[in-house]
Amino acid sequence: MQISIANWCFFRADDTPETYYQQLAALGVSAVEMAPPEHWPAARAAGLSLLNIGAPGMEHGLSKHDNHPTLLPAIRETIATAGANGIPQVIIFSGNRQGQSDTDGLQATIEGVRQLVPDAEAAGVTLTLEMLNSHDHTDYQADHSAYGFDIVRAVDSPNVRTLYDIYHLHRMGEVILPTIQENLDLIAHFHVAGSPARDCPTTDGAIDYPTIVRQVIAAGYTGYWGLEFLPKEDRWGEIAAARDFLAV
Repeated sequence: MQISIANWCFFRADDTPETYYQQLAALGVSAVEMAPPEHWPAARAAGLSLLNIGAPGMEHGLSKHDNHPTLLPAIRETIATAGANGIPQVIIFSGNRQGQSDTDGLQATIEGVRQLVPDAEAAGVTLTLEMLNSHDHTDYQADHSAYGFDIVRAVDSPNVRTLYDIYHLHRMGEVILPTIQENLDLIAHFHVAGSPARDCPTTDGAIDYPTIVRQVIAAGYTGYWGLEFLPKEDRWGEIAAARDFLAV
């Protein structure tokens, strides 16, 4: 299996990028996510792929038509940056509800994503809509997987998929494995953390990751499993423990 690392969780202010990425590579990590541009040379020098970068819009996102005039050009810039630097994915967001119905938010998001598809296709980039729980991200609209899956189906482009964050959707009460199995063709990437504490996934956690990983890989998934948890004191040991826990 392939392991990726969400940079914001593990990089610390007193790290040097060169040493940090070399350590990740030594632990068997293959790719880094959401790394800042100034880190890209060090990550690549360590042999790591750059899997994705995040577009703006986590709070004020695509689910509001009023956001589109300023947000769509900003996302287009992110897509262009990803394409120019060989980064295959750009994470996009619904944004918050702000009193809006899911029906209206879904339609606005579909319309916004449709406008971005030509840019993504030209750049060779996949847009991955991330679903987040609305406990940690209060009022986030795409807080259930059906929202993301409906968008992918409606847009109907191979350059639009979902980022299925197992922790976030477990927090929302979703039955994880059957949902993934029924919609695997709509998922580009997975994020992993223990639930409910967003800690290192272990046998003591509420999510049976070994079974999920084994069955999803058996169903044909060949992509990355992105570690996006909040480590305690021994981040390197926890990355290694998560790697071993997920291994099938």
